[in-house]
This record gives sequence, structure tokens and C-alpha cells, in this order.
Amino acid sequence: MGGCTVCGCSLNDSHDAVYEGIDCKSCPRCSANAGVHVFYKTEDFGYRDMGDGRHIVQSWCPSCRAGENPSIPEAFRCK
Repeated sequence: MGGCTVCGCSLNDSHDAVYEGIDCKSCPRCSANAGVHVFYKTEDFGYRDMGDGRHIVQSWCPSCRAGENPSIPEAFRCK
């Protein structure tokens, strides 16, 4: 995966941001497909139980994990 056509950062990694007071996170797969970071509400990603008491945010959005087209509304794209 290359870099974001807006900010130049890697599309391969998730990025966190706050948009209009809402915690958001980019989905690497959606971002790579779009060529820019695509952000969703962090709470929409779901959490992974690490088995040691920690729960971390999933890397990809639920649709990408299921191999489907995005089904949750975007919060914003990299500007």
C-alpha cells in the first residue's frame, strides 16, 4: 500500500483522530482502496479480547474484516 494522496502518510497503518469531538480511526483497507485515509467512529470498529484482560480496537472496520464493501457511514476523509 502506498501513501495517502493528501497527507503522504502510509495507508497501511491505522491513524487516530478527533473529528467534531468524536474519536475516529482510519481503516487501512478502506484507505488503500480510496487512496486517502478513510475515518470511521472508533466505537464502530469493535474490540478484540487479547486474553490478558486487555481489549483493543480492531484494525479494520467490520465490513473489511467480513470481506464486504463498507456498510458504516464514514466520519470523514483525510483533508
